[in-house]
Amino acid sequence: MSHGFVVVFIMALFAGMHFYSIFVLERVSEGQVNLHLYLLGVFIAGLLSYPFKEEKIQQTTMQSFLWVTAVRKSNYQTAIIALLIFAIVFTTKDKAISRIFVGSYILSAWFSLIIINRYVPDWIAGFAFRGRNSVRTIFLGSAKSARRLEQWAERQPFFGIDILGLITYEMATDLKLKMPIIGEFMDMELIMEAYKVDQIVLLETRNSDWWIDPVVELCEKHGCRILIFNPWEEYFDQELLPVQLGGHTFFTLQEEPLENPINRAMKRILDIVVSLPVVLFVLPLLCLLVKCMQLRQAPGPLFFKQERSGQRGRRFKIYKFRSMRDAGTDRTREGEQAKEGDDRIFPFGQIMRKTSIDEFPQFINVLLGQMSTVGPRPHLLEHDDQFSQQVNIYRTRHFVKPGITGLAQSKGFRGEITDRRLIEERVHYDLQYIRGWSIWLDLLILFKTAVQILRPPKSAY
Repeated sequence: MSHGFVVVFIMALFAGMHFYSIFVLERVSEGQVNLHLYLLGVFIAGLLSYPFKEEKIQQTTMQSFLWVTAVRKSNYQTAIIALLIFAIVFTTKDKAISRIFVGSYILSAWFSLIIINRYVPDWIAGFAFRGRNSVRTIFLGSAKSARRLEQWAERQPFFGIDILGLITYEMATDLKLKMPIIGEFMDMELIMEAYKVDQIVLLETRNSDWWIDPVVELCEKHGCRILIFNPWEEYFDQELLPVQLGGHTFFTLQEEPLENPINRAMKRILDIVVSLPVVLFVLPLLCLLVKCMQLRQAPGPLFFKQERSGQRGRRFKIYKFRSMRDAGTDRTREGEQAKEGDDRIFPFGQIMRKTSIDEFPQFINVLLGQMSTVGPRPHLLEHDDQFSQQVNIYRTRHFVKPGITGLAQSKGFRGEITDRRLIEERVHYDLQYIRGWSIWLDLLILFKTAVQILRPPKSAY
């Protein structure tokens, strides 16, 4: 609801400043600027700036944190608005709209959005959830468990949850507990009737069916919702995400969109659509070209085949155009990373590596289902062992299929890995890809990779 207010406000601000410049400042004549087009652009910008994935709210009410969150949102929203306005000015070649006006509007919008993002959600929540609209809630469990949720409980009135107190099965009261203890378990039904409870938060199960069944029956009888607290999350540094498998609920430490069968099918279709034409029409021509250059500069086999680790650690043979001189049976330098000016690379091989032409045979691996067009790049097996010792979470890259290109590569991370920081950053982007996968992200990475083939980064050699 607060974002709807943002959309209305930025449109009203643009219209208000436009009319002010016409009737008060008299700098622009009426009808000279296509107001409807700009309002449409601002409206679309408002929709695009909606935070579909909300930032996780920490257990804090510090004013500084709330202001930082408001500024972050405003920066993002203002950037989208500015982008759309500049796009309209550029495509329509509008000379009537003043640069001073556009700059003043963007600056005013940014400052106003900080105030809106900071205060409007509180105002809306206070109006929507006050009085009878609040959800009257009690905790059920031990004082020890309730103490873990005290900070969370302090924040809940903002979301319309009115924490009435704790029902406990313990005889003694806990003076250190901030929330009131309003009764014991044996008096639960009387308490629910007296307080007109809407919701119960079950803090623990006490590993006993006899205690749970009466609670469920009472809640069903009184039309009361049950929330079950998950105590596992406090033992981990990241959010636990529920996963439904075979009628049971499990928790995982990270979101994995590619665990969804529909997403996997979409990604596989994209892989086939991209790789099949390359294998049928592009690869044969490249094979002829590369073989001719190899015969002239470094005779030997066309392809370089090597074992790599794929999804779930399953090994497969990866295909590349051979870009180094044939070492024959000498395998002493096979595990050595290629360096800038490496004497093993022949001249045309250097061109292939810089433009990624040597990777094109991997589209065969994609068709075979061993790789994907986009995913974490597969490293040498000995490098997997080496990097996993440097970065503990390294092997989580194997949750998905390895790719011909990846998010890290599209950011310019290519070439030799010379220190721990480089592998940490690559793993960071690989995990960001796994957790944030979408078909649009794959298409964006493929586009950036195509650009890099034409304009290789300095790290490519």
